[in-house]
Amino acid sequence: MDWERYKKSKQWAGELKPSMKRRRIGHDYKSRCIYMITLVVEARRPLLGTIIGDGVKQPARIFRTPLGDAVTKALINIPQFYPEIEIFTHQVMPDHLHAIVFVKNTIPVHLGTIINGFKLLATVSIALSKKTE
Repeated sequence: MDWERYKKSKQWAGELKPSMKRRRIGHDYKSRCIYMITLVVEARRPLLGTIIGDGVKQPARIFRTPLGDAVTKALINIPQFYPEIEIFTHQVMPDHLHAIVFVKNTIPVHLGTIINGFKLLATVSIALSKKTE
């Protein structure tokens, strides 16, 4: 799909804003809170998995790719590095990831820094898995 066709199909989505513009002004992202996080694959490429089943005759479910497995593993390992964080639940979709994250106690760094670390860990895991193939 070319860029013009993609933009036309997403007209209902409104203006595209950089992620930093979607954050709540004045909120302390180190404080105790429950956060809903969505991370999207660049250009919404379906790299994390495939939906199997039609939802009618067969239950619809996601079949994760090795990349989706690496991303899931990196996400559920965040509490090993930051015990103040609990991953309540998560869902990997073909082109994005949802997670509900509970910051139980004040964390030493901004939540965005932790999410960036998660993305780096997922990227490194993927690169290492490609070397062993």
